Amino acid sequence: MSTDIFADPSTDANYWPRFLMQLFIILVLVRIMGWILGLIKQPSVIGEIIAGVIVGPSVLGNIDFWATHIFPPSSWNYFTLVGNIGLILFMFNLGLELDKGKIRQEWKRSLPIAISTIIIPYASGVGLSIYLYDINNRDGFAAPDRPAFILFIASSMSFTAFPVLASILTSKNLISARIGTLTISCAAIDDIMGWCSLAIAGAFAKGSGIIGLWVVLIAIGYVIFMFTIVKWTLAAVHNFLLKRNNEMNSFFLIGVFLILIASAFFCEILGIHSFFGAFIAGIICPKSGKFNAELFPKIELVTVHLLLPLFFAASGMRTSLGSLDDKFYGGITVLIFVVATLAKFIPAFIMTKITTRESWKFSAAVGILMNTRGLVELIALNIGLQLHILSPRLFTMFIIMALVTTFMTCPLLWLVYLRTYKPEPLISNTQSNKINIPGRRYLRTHLPTTRMSSVFTKTVNLPRKHYLKPLPTVSNFTKY
Repeated sequence: MSTDIFADPSTDANYWPRFLMQLFIILVLVRIMGWILGLIKQPSVIGEIIAGVIVGPSVLGNIDFWATHIFPPSSWNYFTLVGNIGLILFMFNLGLELDKGKIRQEWKRSLPIAISTIIIPYASGVGLSIYLYDINNRDGFAAPDRPAFILFIASSMSFTAFPVLASILTSKNLISARIGTLTISCAAIDDIMGWCSLAIAGAFAKGSGIIGLWVVLIAIGYVIFMFTIVKWTLAAVHNFLLKRNNEMNSFFLIGVFLILIASAFFCEILGIHSFFGAFIAGIICPKSGKFNAELFPKIELVTVHLLLPLFFAASGMRTSLGSLDDKFYGGITVLIFVVATLAKFIPAFIMTKITTRESWKFSAAVGILMNTRGLVELIALNIGLQLHILSPRLFTMFIIMALVTTFMTCPLLWLVYLRTYKPEPLISNTQSNKINIPGRRYLRTHLPTTRMSSVFTKTVNLPRKHYLKPLPTVSNFTKY
């Protein structure tokens, strides 16, 4: 061999062949763990984290040769760098798929639930952060000012994983049932507010309170600019191309990606995080015509199957289970889990019962689904680690909380709701396409398609005694 990939990693002379070897190992482990988790109906993102934990200091990292030559800590940054590209593309896709019409459809019921599942977790996070601040600063870790830490912990408590939730609801044939439309709307509102709050926390983490305030004001101006000038310009160009049946024009697509990169770059240098710029760029993109339908799967394929798994594998590499061997830190992990779970479940349960007057089981099921954190929470935690808001030990505690709350969703949902749930037959008469459900009125019948946002948008008149058929699997993007 002309090069020795097992040479001293501190020289970085052979980082490229070593990275290719690491990439192969990680992708194989990710697929194996994702397949195993899929057998028990769990999101594959959990398997990707576990793959990272296996190659990190918690398992194989205890072997000296592995830790110094195969996966040395100095090489982890390459995974973070490539994974961040996947993160930007994923957030762009998430904004691209955000269905504002779905939020409007259920807003009267979903808004009170969403507000309660933001305020209560946020307040709980503030109280918890006051206690965790000193613990976070142990072992020589220098966290930013207290306001940034409080804002971050409070924000991280308020997330519900919109993509994971869509995947679970679809797999259980609930996506177009009332519980599906309600929880999807709540999750979308929660995530939008959570990302905005997280962006503010990032601004405070990179400067003093005054600087953070200026950053927030500039960010508000940036959002207004994006939702007016840039959005109107994109819409005008798209409509022009749409009339000429040329909306997938290469110059237009390049322009969209340049806007994505510029938006992410501006937010990064502003001190927020590039993910927020990518998310905003996705939201303002045209949703009509072939543009959304064709652009989404093109980005999805590389993002979901290659880039994003590296992002979560890097999370697993930085997760050191050995740092929690002390009973005290184990107790803190349990405390974080209990506070995070109850702060989401209780307000969702109570407000669902009040606003919908559905059964207790229905309300409990909404509370369980709103506790699905998955991908979104893991992204937020990684951002906290990158901004040096979270210490590696506290990061590990929150990673465990995010994984356990996601893992328990399907079993609890079956135990509380699905075990006795019987879908109503959907009968349509010739005068109306309204669906009659005892004690309720559904305004429209929604036929599923293969895309997350369009699953709610088509209406038909069903023949008499036509039963809902099982929904097709949504795109791979929603597996997270």
